[in-house]
Amino acid sequence: MYLISNALSGITIGILQVLYNLYLIALGYRTDFIGLVLFIGTIGGGLAIFPAGLCVDRFGGKAILIWGSVLVGIAGAGQIILRTPFFLLLSAFIAGIGGACVLVVNAPFLTRNSTSEERPHLFSLNIVLLLVTTVIGEGLGGILPLWFRSLAWLMAPLPIWLHWLLAPQMLARSYQLSLLLAGLIAAPSFIPLFLLSDDRPRSTFQPDQVAIPRIGLKARLAVVAGWRKIPPRLLLAHPLTAMILVQILIGTGAGLLLPYFNVYFVQHLGATSALFGGIDAAANTLNALLTLLAPWLVLRIGKVAALVVPRVISLPVMLLIGITNSLPLAATLYPLRQGLMDMSQGILQVFSMEVVSPQHRGLANSSYQASYQIMWAVGASIGGVVIARTGYIPVFIATTILYSCALALLWSRFGRGRWQESHS
Repeated sequence: MYLISNALSGITIGILQVLYNLYLIALGYRTDFIGLVLFIGTIGGGLAIFPAGLCVDRFGGKAILIWGSVLVGIAGAGQIILRTPFFLLLSAFIAGIGGACVLVVNAPFLTRNSTSEERPHLFSLNIVLLLVTTVIGEGLGGILPLWFRSLAWLMAPLPIWLHWLLAPQMLARSYQLSLLLAGLIAAPSFIPLFLLSDDRPRSTFQPDQVAIPRIGLKARLAVVAGWRKIPPRLLLAHPLTAMILVQILIGTGAGLLLPYFNVYFVQHLGATSALFGGIDAAANTLNALLTLLAPWLVLRIGKVAALVVPRVISLPVMLLIGITNSLPLAATLYPLRQGLMDMSQGILQVFSMEVVSPQHRGLANSSYQASYQIMWAVGASIGGVVIARTGYIPVFIATTILYSCALALLWSRFGRGRWQESHS
């Protein structure tokens, strides 16, 4: 049921990825304001990560998934309908909180419901299912605005009393209607959530729960207090610390560049929204195919090498996309960059869970997500300002450097010994 729900939400995610930033540009905002919206939304998510983890322990994953999805739906509608800066920022913050609730359940839930042998396949399957439906959404996201603009009665001047609901500009309204339709498409993804088994923690002790202990607030504080007593030299060598640093570097680099790829292709290279939707769909299609190969790659070269090698190859490809002014060349390279960079994402999720003890996986996942999301927000806000003032080349270079540092850290810390083994 959980995998089905994730897959059903993929169409909406695909439409949003293609159109939301273009919608803000059509409303008259610049990339620096887009960066601020992304910053505020991700800060909301980052601040909610740890409370969301505690709520999962207290109320169970099912309840948090349902209420988090409701919050995302309400705030998402606000981001599309309420077009003034204050409400765009407020709804982004609330959507970030809801998104954190949904996000924090994922890795511990999949880890808890699988064996070590199943996990690479399960995590990869979860990503592939989401990617396949995201591809459909990206195709729709590129076409829908063109279709809406062809309907004269939808693009006609609005009476004054309707200005609060729909944008008066034709381009912005076509994006807005497409985004509203995306919200309606997401509705069926709620149904499988209600069909999940009730996993709310019981108040009485259950002997069969000994193998999967829950870590509460006091225990989490005790863990943090214990970490403070660890000498800094040993703390820096701890696997959890290393993985958090990796997430910080990747999150910052991703925030600088990835949110602006649609604006880069449409405004800088001259692509239409339909063309970019097709390019992004092709990227996710290749990503899905390569993700299916990731478990096989692990068996051939080991987990850490499978994480590092494809991503290293993707870095010069990304730089070339930023340097070229050729739309055909950039459109050809973009799917290759994404496929190589993201094909081992499921393996990274598995590895991130396995480097820590089972009773600390909820805390570890919250730490990873908070590190990534907060630094992604910082990167997105800086990237928007840099692009508005100097262009795209600096953010391409900075992202390449940050990714390189993350991969070097990952290999130097885990590239040898038991971490590099092909089997857990």
